[in-house]
Amino acid sequence: MFFIVGFMVCYLLPFHAPAPHDMPVAVVGEQAAQQLGAAFEQKMPGGVDVAAVPDVQGARDAITQRDAVAAYDPVRGELFYAKANGSALLMVLQQLFTPVASATGHHLVLTDLAPSAPGDVMGTGLFYCLLALNIPPYITVMMLLRAALSTRQKLLALVGVGAFGSVVCYFAALSMEVIHAEPVLILIGFLLTQAVAWTTFGLVPFVKQFIPGVAMGVFVLLSMPSSSGAIPKELVPPFFQSLHRFLPLGQAVDSMRGILYFNGAGALPAVLGLCAWCAFGVALVVFNQVRARRKQASDPEVVTTAGTYEHEDDSGVVVDPAIEAPVPRYHHTLAGTVRDGSGEPVAGAIVTVTDAGGVQLAHLVTGGDGEYEVHDLPRQYVTVVASAPGMRPGVDRVGVRAGRIGCDFVLEREARVGVR
Repeated sequence: MFFIVGFMVCYLLPFHAPAPHDMPVAVVGEQAAQQLGAAFEQKMPGGVDVAAVPDVQGARDAITQRDAVAAYDPVRGELFYAKANGSALLMVLQQLFTPVASATGHHLVLTDLAPSAPGDVMGTGLFYCLLALNIPPYITVMMLLRAALSTRQKLLALVGVGAFGSVVCYFAALSMEVIHAEPVLILIGFLLTQAVAWTTFGLVPFVKQFIPGVAMGVFVLLSMPSSSGAIPKELVPPFFQSLHRFLPLGQAVDSMRGILYFNGAGALPAVLGLCAWCAFGVALVVFNQVRARRKQASDPEVVTTAGTYEHEDDSGVVVDPAIEAPVPRYHHTLAGTVRDGSGEPVAGAIVTVTDAGGVQLAHLVTGGDGEYEVHDLPRQYVTVVASAPGMRPGVDRVGVRAGRIGCDFVLEREARVGVR
């Protein structure tokens, strides 16, 4: 249900009918800007944000510095734009300014100040390359949760997948002329993979079995419509616009476009945003490690739950929450193994635990490995008796305390008495 509603709200809602929302546009001349601003506000309230520039050079600078997505010169009926921002934006701009130019007797002239790469015809190729770096890190974390690896090995795997994916995607896009040759894009792509991977991995102990929904909700459902990759952010509802500068996919799109087409304009803040996500992910992982070690030091009891609810790696940090009811955490646990004189486990041995008054507290049978385990015993001295057919019973007296107490038995076989 979450994903059904999520895809409808986060994809159908913003993409079914793209329309301007606070779209920044520059107009040459103060008077012309005021007139156009009033006309646009009357036609589509809140759709276009018009700003005046003194001359044509100012209009060009507004585009190349990414202060506006379009600039209009009413004297010549010329519209400056950047194809790198996407074809969808150009279509909307033509619909808006063609009537404006016609009203002054001009035929609208289109001037592209930042054409996209030859292989990126629609201006969305970069976005689809980044999807290959945004989704696999999340999937990799999900696959690594059950892997029999240490935390360090899993984190190294995330780094390796990110490095491999960044290089492959860069050269694949370069070979199809979707991007220009800018090797620094490899580093930005790598930052995107690590931002998603480390944050997802670090969130697992907090959200447990809900990690698929949380990670996909943040890095897929919310990131894609707000990224300005498939549909420019100026054409999606304000809620998604507000997320653009904060989510890693949008930051990657902004930084790469700035480097590829706008001489680096707007790239630095976006790169710093990616670095902040990476730092946040690292901080989560470190915090979880420290918290787990402190918890282990304060509570020596260790309960094995691998394969049921939570898998704990070598450091004790929970990394594999399954969608099952949690196994209760026991205290005052008495556990041990029943073996024979040769050291072999005794299966089917009966273990009885009684208190000081002889009241039976537990009665259980050992498994094939000869092990037994009793939980939540009262804090007092108890008597433990282990017996098995053909063997002498073993008796021990144990003081129950906080944590896990071991009580093993070695049962000797009874001597056979010969009859004459």
